[in-house]
Amino acid sequence: MKKIYLITFLLLPSFLSFSQDVDCYNYYYKVFEARGAYNVQDGTHEEVIISIRTGNSAECYNAKVEVKDNTVTKIFLEFEDGTYEPYTPKFKNDYPTTIKNGVSRSQITMEDEIVNVFFIKKIKPKKKKYKKAKLIKIEDL
Repeated sequence: MKKIYLITFLLLPSFLSFSQDVDCYNYYYKVFEARGAYNVQDGTHEEVIISIRTGNSAECYNAKVEVKDNTVTKIFLEFEDGTYEPYTPKFKNDYPTTIKNGVSRSQITMEDEIVNVFFIKKIKPKKKKYKKAKLIKIEDL
């Protein structure tokens, strides 16, 4: 009986770590939500992340995009050799892919994939933290 408890105690942390994994979309979204982002200017932006979600899973890819009037107009996925290919899925809705707080509006493809663009170069820096005082003995004052 003790062996069963010991095995359960040793294996429990590994099961818990698998259940707490965060997919790439949620990881980036939480960072942008916590820190905020600068405005995205018109032009071509390299080093962006494209998140493509299907059901409960998400895949993230390096990409570059073109932006005009706070709207993503073109997306190019990056290959491992550094070259790019246009990403042109058919979206169910015909609304523009606007950008708010460094993240594009979600678009749903005809295959029910949810697509977002993260402008990681626009993330604001971490906020400064106040320096905490050390506890000192009153006798030392």
